[in-house]
Amino acid sequence: MPHLISTTIPTIISDIGLFTDAPNSVIKYLLFIRSYFSIVIHGQEGTAHEHVPQEEMYVETINELFASAVKRFPERPALLEPTEEAGGDKGIMTTLTFSMLQQRVQQFAGHLQAQNMVQGDRVLIWSASRINWMVAYLATLLVGAVVVPLDVNTKEDFLARVTQTTEAKYLITTPKQYQSLQAPPLPLIDIENLPTGAFDPARLPQVQGDDLAELVFTSGTTGQPKGVMLSHHNIASNALAALKVVDIQNSDRALSILPLSHMLEAMIEVALLSTGASIVYARSLVPDTLLKLLGSQGITCMILVPQALQLFMNGIEREVRRQKREKAWNLLHRIAPRLPFAWRRTLFSSVHKRFGGRFRFFISGGAYLAPNLEERWENMGFRVMQGYGTTECSPVVSVTPYHEHAYGTIGKPLPGVQVRIADDGEILVHGPNVALGYWKNPEATAAAFQDGWYSTGDLGYQDARGYLYIKGRKKNLIVLSNGLNVYPEDIENALLTNTAIKDAVVIGLTENGHEPVVHAVLLMDDSAQARDAIQQANKQLASHQQVRGFTIWPEQDFPRTHTLKVKRPELLEMLPSVRASSK
Repeated sequence: MPHLISTTIPTIISDIGLFTDAPNSVIKYLLFIRSYFSIVIHGQEGTAHEHVPQEEMYVETINELFASAVKRFPERPALLEPTEEAGGDKGIMTTLTFSMLQQRVQQFAGHLQAQNMVQGDRVLIWSASRINWMVAYLATLLVGAVVVPLDVNTKEDFLARVTQTTEAKYLITTPKQYQSLQAPPLPLIDIENLPTGAFDPARLPQVQGDDLAELVFTSGTTGQPKGVMLSHHNIASNALAALKVVDIQNSDRALSILPLSHMLEAMIEVALLSTGASIVYARSLVPDTLLKLLGSQGITCMILVPQALQLFMNGIEREVRRQKREKAWNLLHRIAPRLPFAWRRTLFSSVHKRFGGRFRFFISGGAYLAPNLEERWENMGFRVMQGYGTTECSPVVSVTPYHEHAYGTIGKPLPGVQVRIADDGEILVHGPNVALGYWKNPEATAAAFQDGWYSTGDLGYQDARGYLYIKGRKKNLIVLSNGLNVYPEDIENALLTNTAIKDAVVIGLTENGHEPVVHAVLLMDDSAQARDAIQQANKQLASHQQVRGFTIWPEQDFPRTHTLKVKRPELLEMLPSVRASSK
């Protein structure tokens, strides 16, 4: 999927065409307003709305959130996806209203009841995001069982280990996925045709907030998988807190392209449904399909990883260069920051038109978002909110508020979430979103959770306004022989200011017993530009941060997770052979 995303988004942008065709008269008029009336920009084009009904402030379970949404929005569209038979080519969509979704959930819950599923049983969902994924999720929770989500690209050995440690009852997946297994570990439930049964509400257990809702396993290639135990209240509280700072309205319609096995996507979708908003599952990353959905379905928001935002921007700027419109492009980006946020849509009206005309914001998470990239999108009138979190925090810890925007920060802690900085700079988190611990792993639980505080493993600081900033991962920190600390992320960001570098990973390389040196692993199309790129980056860095050596990665991309994060352990394991072969 990461490679598919990286090839899809630039293609979409090429299809969209140049977005810098604002009439000269409009530009001149806006400049006139700016010059003669001295507009002061505060970045707030409206006031915050209260989207959380008072009765939901004390909701403890995901089941209650969904039931409340069905009661309030029975005929509103909840979930949509391109009709499979038509492939979405003719704009034919499968649509479930909230009441229809509830009916589908209860029908599948009836089947689970017929299988004598009892409270606390585990069910694996191994599939790409789709309507039936959410149906299976809500139905499993309704009968008191626990969802174990697995990424669609999960390997069979990992699936087998998760099955063994969870003692799961069923595997919900497609027949094609199931048939790819050499030794299927569990009975199949076909996600393409979820079975139905007579639903008996009298048999439903009394699900409480502290009951387990999800077991989310961290990715790994060896050893025992580590499962994060998330309760109903963990996830429900995180969704309700997010609604207080993210401007989600019941008229919003989100395009879902991230896997629901990723907690950010799952939690945001719970939040969207609880407020009556709609979710459109792309079901495909084919450029034509995504472009048609953006243009035809009134999409207002998307949840993305930063690399996807960068790929979008790369495609836009490549099209600008192709049409030789760089001067106009740069002029618009100089004008835009001087205008009220809502006015910027006029400068970049074509991009908003191609996005359907209603698009309002991106939520970016899963990795560091470069401030200059965020600012470029904001210049075009697209709000970009950066979320920070971990699976162990359900997952969001902080977010940049919709109406109190600032660049370079990971935002303020969500309401009800407490953050403190340990003596060594590690970010610690306390609140209703903090996980119950790790599944059948008391040692790992004791190491990460102490007195209700979760140790994130991230290094950072908090300013006087309450905004959080990330320095990097504690385990990635490079300590030089002179005792100075080097944060790899700072150096990676400096390297990535050079467009010749597609991506970079910085490590402390130790050889032959010598002290560690700062070493960069570079992903480039033209390796001949590497030395110049290193020199340019070093000019931005302090003496102890200087890159002393580099390796060109020989493959098309780094090894990545399903959310496009670089798999550093895998990269480090491969690096010695890569360096040996390049000598």
